[in-house]
Order: sequence, then C-alpha cells, then structure tokens
Amino acid sequence: MPTADLSYAIGLPPEEAIRYFEGKGYAIGFKWQDVWAEAHARAFTVAGITKLDVLTDIRGALTEAIKNGETLADFQNRLQPLLEAKGWWGKGRVVDQDTGEIHGKRLNPRRLETIFRTNLQSAYMAGRYQEQLANAEARPYWEYVAVLDNRTRPAHRNLHGRVFRYDDPFWQRFYPPNGWNCRCRVRTRSQRDMDRLNLVESSSKGRMETVDQVVDRKGTTRPAPAFNDPATGQRFMADAGFGYNPGRAAYQPELDRYPVDVARQYVQGSLTGPDFARWYQTLENQVAKGLTDQQPVAALRQALAVGQKYPVAVLAGDDMERLGSQSQTVWLSDETLVKQLAHRDSQPVALADYWRVQAVLERPQLVIEEKALHLKFVNRQGRWWVAVVKVTRDGRENYLQSFYTTSDKEVARLKKSGKIIWEG
Repeated sequence: MPTADLSYAIGLPPEEAIRYFEGKGYAIGFKWQDVWAEAHARAFTVAGITKLDVLTDIRGALTEAIKNGETLADFQNRLQPLLEAKGWWGKGRVVDQDTGEIHGKRLNPRRLETIFRTNLQSAYMAGRYQEQLANAEARPYWEYVAVLDNRTRPAHRNLHGRVFRYDDPFWQRFYPPNGWNCRCRVRTRSQRDMDRLNLVESSSKGRMETVDQVVDRKGTTRPAPAFNDPATGQRFMADAGFGYNPGRAAYQPELDRYPVDVARQYVQGSLTGPDFARWYQTLENQVAKGLTDQQPVAALRQALAVGQKYPVAVLAGDDMERLGSQSQTVWLSDETLVKQLAHRDSQPVALADYWRVQAVLERPQLVIEEKALHLKFVNRQGRWWVAVVKVTRDGRENYLQSFYTTSDKEVARLKKSGKIIWEG
C-alpha cells in the first residue's frame, strides 16, 4: 500500500478509491483556502498551481500511485522531472519574465509529501466509506480508531474507541481524515461485536453545531462543524478545510447546504470531470443515432430521459428570491440535454461550454422574466449567451431549461418583449 499509515487498507479493493479520485474535475486556487471543504470531493486542486498542465501532471502521478499502491518516493520520482522541465520545482514563486505575472508557487519535497498523503488518505477513506455503507445493515456500528503514538493529536486520541451508528450525523462531518496528515480510520462493528466487547454506543444528537473557525494568520473565519463531546466536555473540530466526509460529498452532495462559493467550486469540478463528459457523450451518441433514424425530437426525449441530472450552476440569493425558489442549485436534466443536442445545429453549444452557465448567472448584463417561474439571464462572453432557469411549482428545485448563443438583434428584442428584472 502507499504508506505505512494506510497499512490497515491492505486487502481493500482500490476500485472505490480510484473511482473517487478519477471522478474529480479541476479547480484553481492560489491559496489552499481558495478551494474549500466539500468542493475537494469533486475538484482536484493544488494550492499555488495555476497552470492546468501542471495540475494534470500532479493528478496523473497521484492516480498511478493509487492504482499501483506506490510509495511517496515513487510519486516524487515520477513527478519531479516533469516539474523541473516546466520550471515548477524548487523554492519561490513562478513569475512570467515578460509580464511579471505570478503563476504560482513551486513545489518541493515537503509540499509533495503533503499533497501525496492528503489526496491518498481522502481517496482511500472515500472508498472505505462507500464499502462500509454498503455493508451497514450487517455492521451498523462504526468505531473511530486513532493511531495511538506520540504524533496523534489529543483531540483525535479522545475519540479513539468511540462508537456511533453509521447514520449518526457525526459521520457526515467527521469521517476521517480530520486534518492534515490525519491517520485515523473507522472500524465497523456488528451487534454481536457490541455485546461481546461491551461497547457502548455514542450519539451526537443535539451536540452538533456550526461555529466560526479561524482559517488563516489574518484571523479570517469560516463556518465549520463542531461536536460538543459529553465524554470530555470539550468541543471537537477538524482542521480548517476538513470537517466533511469525502465519500458522502462525492456521491451524495448537499449543495443547498454548502456556502455559495463552495457549491460553485463543487459544480465546476463536476462539469470539468469525466462523469459529466461520459453522460454528455452517451446522450450525444444516442441523439445522433435517433436523428439518423428520423425519430421525432419529442420521441427521442421521452425514450432517452432516464431521470439523471447534473448541477450546472448556483443561484445568488436575490435570484432565488425573484424565482421564489428554496434552492440555490440549478440542475441540467437528461431531458433538457437531449433537447439541446437535438437542436445543436441552431444552438451550437458544446460540452466544454456548460461551465459558462455559472458565469452567465453570476454576472448577467440582463435578467428578464418572460413568464411565471422562469428567469432569462443574458451575458456577453465574446458572444451573447442566454441561460433560462425554471423553478418547479413547489419551489424546491431549479432546472436549466435552455442554454444558447444569440445575436445583438435578438437581445434588443428580448429587452422589449419581457419584463426586465435587472440590467447592468
């Protein structure tokens, strides 16, 4: 296995860990605080690496490490020559000699070790969580296990041996890792184990809260989960930027609970990742075949829509209010994507264009209400882009109804035909 700290994972099939890691897209941040908490479940990032090709190199080396059970030395040996060739190895910042623009911070052995351990630990824990969840009916009690040596944080040591049910809210927030280089894990227990070992079940009911946590040297704070532990009388918190369950966040996102900036980073990671691309390309191929067979578009939509959807944007609070929506998430359904693909000759929107939906909603030059429960957002990014968002009648979900490019003439018509909510 990759490190001695992950020795407990021997025998664990790596498929879930690989699936978790390979399912990520990309996000770019200069500081580690720029990409936050749950966003990491869908967005791969390295603080200070602002060039996508360098991020791709690092990710590729990590993928090989997870697949092949490689060591930190293997990881560095594969990656260091690539970083040296591109000028990203060593100390200090990478600066464009012509413009003076700072591209990021170089990598060294110490930073590579942090990147290696943090990403592998999160991937293995996400995979382990999925496997344990699948077996929860037989082994519903989960025990927190810390490595009890002189490097173990006292707060983590205090949780060692504590047992919570698999569906206790504690695991939604504090399934390991709970910090940088955290080596904690979770062991599952059956009712027979509980009786035989005289284990006592704990509960976090009424003891979870959200508090402000300092995240940098300037004293900046962000909301973070905390568990008020009755056994110690102390408050348990994960390190800043942790406090979430990678395996749950990757496959059961609660985007309406996330802060807006975190939700947007999560969506960006989803749209630049392989799962969205595979879904898009599958429907694209089916639509192309259907149109060749001369099926009507309506029949295509009915035949191909199977209820799958992906988040494509996050609404601002004032737009939620304008729509009368209780949700900040905007979804793209397979039915709408089929419609988009079937009309692509007149509405040329490609796979790589869907990241633009967030920009259109976030920085519109025009917001129009043409009919109830719909808002039309218009933004210019080289060309005019239009995104139409509809809220369901119960106000619980938002869907992208249409996304397309348009002309100056059409934008002028839109200004006259609909109710202008905002113009900038």
